[in-house]
Amino acid sequence: MTDYFNDPVAGDAPKQSYPLFRRMLPKKLHPLARGLRKRLTSEGYRSEPPFNVTYRYTQSSQRRQDSILEKATALVRDGVPGHFVECGVLDGGTAALLAYAARNSDRKIALFDAWAGMPEATAEDGDGALKWEGDIVGSPARVRRVLKKFGARMENIEVYKGWFEDTLPVSKIEQIAFLHIDCDFFEPTKLVLETFVPRLASGGWVQIDDYTSFEGCRLAVNAFIEENPWVDLTVESPAGGAIYFHKP
Repeated sequence: MTDYFNDPVAGDAPKQSYPLFRRMLPKKLHPLARGLRKRLTSEGYRSEPPFNVTYRYTQSSQRRQDSILEKATALVRDGVPGHFVECGVLDGGTAALLAYAARNSDRKIALFDAWAGMPEATAEDGDGALKWEGDIVGSPARVRRVLKKFGARMENIEVYKGWFEDTLPVSKIEQIAFLHIDCDFFEPTKLVLETFVPRLASGGWVQIDDYTSFEGCRLAVNAFIEENPWVDLTVESPAGGAIYFHKP
C-alpha cells in the first residue's frame, strides 16, 4: 500500500477528461452531459439495485459506493444515532445511496453543496488544481430526481445550498452517524473535518472520496489526523478503494 501520509499526490490533482469539450460546453449543461455519457457508454453500470440507477448520478468508484451503502445500512440496523451528512453532492448518486439505506427509517440526511463548481484553489492544493476552479458543476434538480426514484422521504432531506463557509456554521446538526466528504480541495475539506467530526457519534463513520486524488484533500486530512491521533485512517488498495475512519 502506498504511504499516502508522507508521499505527495502526483501532479497535485487528476487530469481532466475531455478538456476541450469541457471548455466549450456551458457549465450548466455539464450534469446533463455526464448523465448522457454514463447512459450511452454504460460506464459503471451494475444490474443490482440501487446501483442500476445511481451509476448515472455519481463519479465515485464502485468500491466507494459499496462502502457507503454497507456502512450506512449497518448504522441504521444498529441504531447508531445521528444524521447522514454529505459535503459535496454533485448530482446526488451517493446521496441516494444514503437515502436508500435509510428508506425504512426516520433518519435525517443533510446535503451540502454550492452547485456552482469548485471554489478557488489555495497554495496547499498545488498548481494542478487551478484548472478545476469553477469546474464539476452539479445539479440540484438531478439530486432531487434520483432521491425521488428511491422514494426517499423528502421531509427528512435537508439541503444546504451555498459555499461551506456560509452553510456549515448555520446548520443545526447536533450528531452525525455517517459523514461523506467529497470536496476535493484543502480549505473545504479542512472546514468539514473541523466542523463535523467533533459531532460524530460513537460508532459513526467518516468516508473521504478524494484523499488519493487531490493533494489539498490529502494535506487537510493529514493535518487533522496529526491533531486527532485517535483517527485511524484506512486507505484501501488498489486505486478506487474506499478511504474511511471510525469513531470507537
